[in-house]
Amino acid sequence: MLNQDIRTYIIIGIAGLFIFFPFLGNVHLFDWDEINFAEAAREMIVTGDYLTVRIDYEPFHEKPPLFIWFQVLSMKIFGVNEFAARFPNAVIGLITLLILFSIGKRIINPDFGKLWALAYIGSLLPHFYFKSGIIDPAFNLFMFLSVYYLYRYHIGSLKLPESKGKPQLMISFAGFFTACAVLTKGPVGLLLPALTFIIFSIIKRKEHIISFSSAFIFIAISIVPYLIWFLSVQYVSGAGLFDDFIAYHLRLLTTGDAGHSGPIYYHFVILLIGCFPASFFFFKGVLKDKHDSIFQLDFNLILLILLIIVLVIFSIVKTKIIHYSSLSYFPITYFAAKAMFNIGIKNHKTGKFQIISISVFGFFLAILISFFPIALMNIDLYIDKVSDIFTKAILSGKVEWQGWEWVVGLNLAFFVVIYIFYALKKRHLKSYLALFGGVALTIFLILPVIAPKIDEYLQLAPNEFYKSFQGKKAYVHVLGYKSYAHYFYTLKPYNLSAKYKNIKKEDWESWLLEGGIDKPAYFVTNNKNLQKYIEKYPQLKLLYEKNGYAFLKRNLPQ
Repeated sequence: MLNQDIRTYIIIGIAGLFIFFPFLGNVHLFDWDEINFAEAAREMIVTGDYLTVRIDYEPFHEKPPLFIWFQVLSMKIFGVNEFAARFPNAVIGLITLLILFSIGKRIINPDFGKLWALAYIGSLLPHFYFKSGIIDPAFNLFMFLSVYYLYRYHIGSLKLPESKGKPQLMISFAGFFTACAVLTKGPVGLLLPALTFIIFSIIKRKEHIISFSSAFIFIAISIVPYLIWFLSVQYVSGAGLFDDFIAYHLRLLTTGDAGHSGPIYYHFVILLIGCFPASFFFFKGVLKDKHDSIFQLDFNLILLILLIIVLVIFSIVKTKIIHYSSLSYFPITYFAAKAMFNIGIKNHKTGKFQIISISVFGFFLAILISFFPIALMNIDLYIDKVSDIFTKAILSGKVEWQGWEWVVGLNLAFFVVIYIFYALKKRHLKSYLALFGGVALTIFLILPVIAPKIDEYLQLAPNEFYKSFQGKKAYVHVLGYKSYAHYFYTLKPYNLSAKYKNIKKEDWESWLLEGGIDKPAYFVTNNKNLQKYIEKYPQLKLLYEKNGYAFLKRNLPQ
C-alpha cells in the first residue's frame, strides 16, 4: 500500500497533467512576450548557437537564456510550434504544485499542503500563467525556492527541531536557485530574494546573524553561472551586451516602456482581481495565529516581506505589466491556504462578509465570462458606436461562434452556488474544493472554447499571411507597429535578415521600402497607417485588407 503522502503526490500530478497540458497549442502565440521567447529559441536552433539570445538574428541582450533553453529542448522534441513553446511552463506548473504540497506539508501538515496547491491551481492568474509561453513562471519558482532555502538556512542555524538539513547545504541550495533565477531573467533574480532575506535578517538579528562564509557561498553560487555566461557572450558579441542590458532596465525603471504605464496602485488591483479567489482569503490568513510555532511564524514573516518588497518595487517602477508582480502569487496563495486551513481544519470562525464578497465577485466574473461571447455574437447591435477604425475592423471580423460559448461562465456560476451551499452549512473544505476547483475548470474551458475566437479576432489574419511565406524567397516586414510574429510564423531563415545582407538594423525598413531588394517584399500594417504608407511609397501595392490589417507588396525594382 502506498502511504497517504505518496498518494497525494500522485493525485496532484494527475491533476496537473489534466489541467495544464491539454490545448496548449490551440491558439497562436501572443505578441509580444510569448513570440519573443519562442522566436529566440527557434533562432538558437537555426543558428546552432545556444549561447547567444537573438531576435531577427541580431543579439537580444534583454534576457539571459535559461528559459529559452527549456523551449529549445521542447522544440527539439515537439517541433517549432505553439505547444512546444508553452510546454515548459506546463511542466513548471506541475512541479510547482508538487513543491507547494511538499513545503506546505513541512511547514504545517499534509492537509495544509493540499490547500496551498489547491489555492494556486484554482486562482485566475496563477493558473493561467502555466498555460503561457512567458518567462515568469520559471523565474518566480526559482526565486521562491531561493527564499524558501534562505529561510531553511535561518531555521537550521537556530537548531529548531523542525529543521532538517545542514545550514551550509541550505544556503547552497538557495544560491543554486538564485543562480537559476538570474540566468532566467537577470540580476533582479538575485535582488528580490537577497533583499527579502536582508530585511528578514534585520528583524531577526537577535536570534541569528548570517555568517560571512554563508553570505559568500550564497553570493558566489548565485552569480558565478551568470557571470560565466555573460562574459562568454561579451567576448563573442562585444561591449554592446552590457550597454543594451543596462539601457533596457533603466528604461523599465524610469519610463512606461512600450506604453505599459499605470498608476502606483496598479499591482494592488491586479493582484486582488487576478488572484481571485485566493486574494479574498489573504487578509484573514495574514493575521497572526497565537498557535503558530516559531518555525511557522518565521515562514509567515519571510513570505510577507517578500510580498511587500515585490509590491513596493514594482509600484515604483514606471513600467507596469501584469506579470511583474507575479512572484506575489506564492505569498498570496500561502496566506489564503492558511485562512482556509484555520477555518476548515482548525474550526476558526469565518465571517459572512467573506462568503458574501467571494460570492458577489464570483457571480460578477461568471457574468463577464458569459457576456463576453454574447456581446461579440451580437456585434452588429453596437459596432457603429465604435469610433476607432482599427478596433472596429477587428470586431467586425467574421468569426463563427457556435452560440453556446456563454456556458463557460455558467459553469463558474454553478460552482459558486455550490461554494455558497457548503459554506453556509459550515462544510468549509467542500466549499473550497468547489470554489477553487470551479475556477480551475473555468480557465481550463476558456482555452479551447473562447481563446481561439479571441485569436481569430486579434491575430489570425496576419499570422495566416506570415505562414503562407514559410519556405518562400520573400521578405516579410511589419510597418508602423512592433511585432515578433512575422519572424516566428514565416520561420524566417538567416539569409533573409539584415545581418546576412550586411545592412544596419536601423536601415533595414527603408531598404525594403526603397532599396535594391533582390526578392519581393511584403508588408503588414494596420488600417490606421495604410493611407500614410501608400502615399509615401507609391511602389507599394495593396493586396487586401482583413480584420484591421492591410497587406501590401513591393515588387522587384525595374
